[in-house]
Amino acid sequence: MGVTQFYQGVETVRSLTSLAILTGNLGRPNVGVNPVRGQNNVQGACDMGALPDTYPGYQYVKFAENREKFAAAWGVDSLPAHTGYRISELPHRVAQGEIRAAYIMGEDPLQTDAELPAVRQAFDDLELVIVQDIFMTKTAAAADVILPSTSWGEHEGVYTAADRGFQRFFKAVEPKWDLKTDWQIISEIATRMGYPMHYNNTQEIWDELRHLCPNFYGATYEKIGELGYIQWPCRDESAADQGTSYLFKETFSTPNGLAQFFTCDWVAPIDKLSDEYPLVLSTVREVGHYSSRSMTGNCTALAMLADEPGYAQINTADAERLNIADEALVWINSRKGRVITRAQVSDRPNK
Repeated sequence: MGVTQFYQGVETVRSLTSLAILTGNLGRPNVGVNPVRGQNNVQGACDMGALPDTYPGYQYVKFAENREKFAAAWGVDSLPAHTGYRISELPHRVAQGEIRAAYIMGEDPLQTDAELPAVRQAFDDLELVIVQDIFMTKTAAAADVILPSTSWGEHEGVYTAADRGFQRFFKAVEPKWDLKTDWQIISEIATRMGYPMHYNNTQEIWDELRHLCPNFYGATYEKIGELGYIQWPCRDESAADQGTSYLFKETFSTPNGLAQFFTCDWVAPIDKLSDEYPLVLSTVREVGHYSSRSMTGNCTALAMLADEPGYAQINTADAERLNIADEALVWINSRKGRVITRAQVSDRPNK
């Protein structure tokens, strides 16, 4: 997923796909472009429609037949024809008065989003911030309303792996303090706001989803439980349909059924090295913590590892030139902002 975080993320993904097509590495077993997702259910979130332009099952909002189908299933007269906003649009949409409230589930934008000064200003300007999470993140600390929910070991459901594989997971322990699951919280809020949403369990929600998504229809709770793993598309409830191990065996999802190559223009980096900013800063994975540390930062054992509370590695030659000693406190300045941390002088990064 790292390549998607850059300025030309879309073009990079398309270029990788074109390389796979060119070398014959699509539409056969054991090949393909497989993104290493940042969390265990990023694929599942997309499958469920947590995108600005699709309903569950990647059914586009722009098509009237999709809007009509979901409106009928959900018991409403109509659904909006326009797509939603991307998370990167939040700051200027708030500034323009188009977004007045934010309901955030399992995300920490005040820790992880780009252009943090603009994001902080947007949160200050919002009239209402609701956070539904399992830890007191930086975003939760800025919320008007906090809805504590259960963690992965305290509820059940279905995850989707990066290869489109559905897997059921089960509750390991009972939640304390009368905590509610995410789906229970959403259902209760919807009901109190005038839209009755009553489910007895996650299977009822899954069955509703299956009947609305042809590519998921055959993946029943029972079949996933028996097989342990089903890769969509799985369109038939019968035991004969055990999912699809790889895509594009016969045709591609294009009007003529053929693979489509993409081209893109090279664009120079926006931030260039200069006399004022002569160094390149990049992030790196370490043993002790994962991603933004919203979860791993709450673990005492991990907090005792060597990379706590964090540092900036700098090449030995650069450190000597800048008169920076190992473990010295340093300010790191960029065109976007500044941060203070400890220096770790090492030959690991390039000069």
